[in-house]
Amino acid sequence: MPERHDNAPANALANERSPYLRQHAHNPVHWLPWSDEAFARARELDRPVLLSIGYATCHWCHVMAHESFEDADVAAYLNEHYVCIKVDREERPDVDAIYMDVCQGMTGHGGWPLTIVTDGDRRPFFAGTYFPRTSRGNRIGFLELMTRIDDVWTQDRTRLMETAQQITQSLRDHAATVMTGDVPSDIMEHVVDHHRRTFDADYGGFSNRPKFPSPHHLLYLLRAAHRTGDASILAMVTTTLDAMRAGGMYDHVGFGFHRYSTDRQWLLPHFEKMLYDQAMLMMAYAEAWQYTGVEAYRRVVLEIADYVGRCLTSPEGCFMSAQDADSEGEEGKCYVWSYDDFVDHADERLAERFGICRDGNFHDEATGDPMRENIPHLERTSWRAIYDDAEWETVRQRLLAMRDMRVQPITDDKVAADWNGLMIGALARAARALQDTSLREMAVRAFDGLTSVCGAGRDLRHVGSVPAMLDDHAAVGWAAVELYQTTRDDRFLAVAQLHMRLIGERFVADDGTLCTVGADTHDVIVRQKQGYDSAYPCGNSMAALCMTQLAAITHDAAMQAAAEACVQSWGRAIQTHGPGFCMLLCAWDMLVHGAQEIHVHGADDDPFVQQALALLQSVYMPDAVFGAQQAGSASASDAQAHVQWCHRNVCQRPLTSIDDVRMQINVACGRNRM
Repeated sequence: MPERHDNAPANALANERSPYLRQHAHNPVHWLPWSDEAFARARELDRPVLLSIGYATCHWCHVMAHESFEDADVAAYLNEHYVCIKVDREERPDVDAIYMDVCQGMTGHGGWPLTIVTDGDRRPFFAGTYFPRTSRGNRIGFLELMTRIDDVWTQDRTRLMETAQQITQSLRDHAATVMTGDVPSDIMEHVVDHHRRTFDADYGGFSNRPKFPSPHHLLYLLRAAHRTGDASILAMVTTTLDAMRAGGMYDHVGFGFHRYSTDRQWLLPHFEKMLYDQAMLMMAYAEAWQYTGVEAYRRVVLEIADYVGRCLTSPEGCFMSAQDADSEGEEGKCYVWSYDDFVDHADERLAERFGICRDGNFHDEATGDPMRENIPHLERTSWRAIYDDAEWETVRQRLLAMRDMRVQPITDDKVAADWNGLMIGALARAARALQDTSLREMAVRAFDGLTSVCGAGRDLRHVGSVPAMLDDHAAVGWAAVELYQTTRDDRFLAVAQLHMRLIGERFVADDGTLCTVGADTHDVIVRQKQGYDSAYPCGNSMAALCMTQLAAITHDAAMQAAAEACVQSWGRAIQTHGPGFCMLLCAWDMLVHGAQEIHVHGADDDPFVQQALALLQSVYMPDAVFGAQQAGSASASDAQAHVQWCHRNVCQRPLTSIDDVRMQINVACGRNRM
């Protein structure tokens, strides 16, 4: 992370809640946070705005801060010629999304740090990413760039303003584009075919390099395997899950997944750890365990929960955002091992098994030079056997204790409502699948803690004082409906319904598409719409999932129509690039085939209820929703605990024996568990 020059005067970021902004509080640059006042100052001084967007665990953000923002000469120039604004992309994802679109449109690529120059009305006219302090090769130096832009601002302002107006109008035109259309009836075949063509049969994943986990793609492929019975689709999923867990992208010593792999083999990761990756991968491994019964997948779910509980849990019980890739100024330094350090705590047999070599086992990503350190990893085809190695757990704990003595990467302790929703919902789903009370308790505590930190209902905030966005209401609402199905507690059902109503009231555009920010948000130049699922599912997808489940549980026709609208409002885009909408298509899969509505009647402590839930929820039924009714109310059968199974408004006879429940599962699944 950038050095903190605590003896230097603090700038206006010193009191911000964002760890990323506070990292720059002692830069000599006179940074301001994103605000109306900052842009008013730019207009008053007649200066352009340098808008720098990044996040606390971003390696190249740290590099640019060291090279440029901590440099006295660079700072002096910026302070004289620009108004400088810092934005944490995780605190203001709406702002980041707008200007990232600009960068990708102007340069053909994007990433962080994101470097934007705007006028005092937030209209951009320059975009880029990382720039070195001084020019080298074909890359212009940052100070030279800022000098050139200011010269044009002074000498040819009209041209810049024309560019700014054109870019802003293009953003508004794009936001106004209507994408409503029918979802192709063969969409699953199309998406599966895309994944077949991009699948790496040797190493798993769906690209060459870099490789991202993209767990929502795996979730949709599991549904495709379930629908078609095609073992080759399942093989793409399990090969990828095996490769990720075996490779260096997984932290074998401390658990949890790093951000992505920089190479084809999943060996060399980008070492930061993000909360949303842990959430989505927990869902993927939990569903894979339900589908296959492979015990190792269940263990991965528990290991992710262990990591999140130890390293990303706030005092209130909710979840922090990320851990950095860097420590002591080097990416991955905390996580790699010399041969001697590793074998000091493990024997040579385990060292060989984890690929630990005397000369190191990886090369530097940037230079290609061999490194003397090692990244522990296993063979994809044999990694599951590590759980049968009696010695490894003892060795792992010794290695972790040693590693904990090193300088640790910083933790971004920001609590974001949307990412918490993803993690809580994943925990609730996993708790059902595994019948694990500790996961359930972790999810409930986090949900209650999130309320204390970010508020609830209409008062929900994204982080700090930032108003809640679509992603927040959608993810928190989805977490609540998952918790209802796991705990059988009606309070969570009411919370989920409230968040979906708020989405309908505040986020629906004139064409029926959901906007990323509410109608009362006025500090961005455009209200964007987002349907694509990127590193994690967008708010539109999570809203569709929540609405689909709620409609099935409550038989709410309006909720069903709203869920269908979430999908069909992106129908034209789905027609041309279905793989970009995998989480949204998970909701569509349930809408098309109809939910399996499973209502378990009876008291929580009734032995039949407990046995039935354990059986029903451990089986892979991606279209199942679970309702709960206590004994003594609805029907003549309430005197006896039973299961009521309904599909497309037709209910089967009450099931009062576990054998009957098991038979109905086989009918509903169309196959026995593999």
